[in-house]
Amino acid sequence: MGSMIELRSIHIRDSAVLRSRGLMVGTLSLIEDDIRSFGKGSSGEALIALKNDEIYAMIKLFRPDRRKCRAHLEFVFTKDANADTQSAVVDRLLHYCFLEEFYHKVTVIVDHGNEGIERIITGAGFVQEAVLRDEVRRKTGFADSGLFSMLSYEYPAYNVCFVPFERGVAMIGGGKDYIDRVKLFHYGQKIENDKFAENVACGLGLLEESGGLARNDGRYAIDAEQMEYLPEEVGRATLELAEYFSSSRSGFDINVKFNQGTDFQREVWKALCSIPYGATRSYEDIALKLTGGDKTKARKITRAVGAACGDNPVAVIVPCHRVIGKDGSIVGYSAGIDIKDYLLLHESFTAVTPLGFKEA
Repeated sequence: MGSMIELRSIHIRDSAVLRSRGLMVGTLSLIEDDIRSFGKGSSGEALIALKNDEIYAMIKLFRPDRRKCRAHLEFVFTKDANADTQSAVVDRLLHYCFLEEFYHKVTVIVDHGNEGIERIITGAGFVQEAVLRDEVRRKTGFADSGLFSMLSYEYPAYNVCFVPFERGVAMIGGGKDYIDRVKLFHYGQKIENDKFAENVACGLGLLEESGGLARNDGRYAIDAEQMEYLPEEVGRATLELAEYFSSSRSGFDINVKFNQGTDFQREVWKALCSIPYGATRSYEDIALKLTGGDKTKARKITRAVGAACGDNPVAVIVPCHRVIGKDGSIVGYSAGIDIKDYLLLHESFTAVTPLGFKEA
């Protein structure tokens, strides 16, 4: 995004700077009264966007409903905010709306005469959904404007997709250049502690009335239009995981980014990727690999290896399911032992069956 944009709530102490930057006009007393009226409440909030501690935009965010399903944005830029800065502000606002405040729909109204802003928001992924007649007043009369919108599952910078398999659904999350999570769910299981993913699943019609993920009745099929919305690496991971579950792929060509975890955990997760398709290793085997074959050291970290496997954020692609107990028992899997058993059986069968993409 270039120079990082910071968003924060507007403060009374910003009044003089907002006036000097041309974002608000009037006496300081009047501007302070306006800022007090903005506040942050159930109906919305006022924000400022900064780059290198300099204010470049003021934003009003309106919440038309109490459930926070939709956010409507109004923003004004300083005269020295060039197109790159304006684009960066819009990108930061979308991240805030979708991934921090968890709105499902974001809307903006743009005067048809403001072609620069229209290019910026359409470049960010907004689409025009309506023409608003006589929306803007000018000196000579009224002018039409465009209502532009974006839904959570259309957010191009970061998104999630869902791939069904025999026992449940794989949820893939990431951006244009990386995948940072794959989580497995049973059919009927609710998506908890992930409001953005829940919004996407709800918007795509993937939830039952109970709120859990629906069984695969064809609704998980992705059409060409939806694939265009997905960040590039998420789209690629979606196709490769679908091939994996259909037994036509045994390896992945996916860029994985670990946005969480300690250095030790990341070492474990990287070591897991060396376990061949259709094979298994014990937790002690992984510990030995990490300690260069030192059995004494390996025994001391074996339990920590198991804990790291349980915290693996990228299931299947980082194959923690291939790690089993030293006695061959299938133990410990965040998605459930039955899904771990399914994955191992799935691989043990297809490991001896020629896969379409393998070279002879």
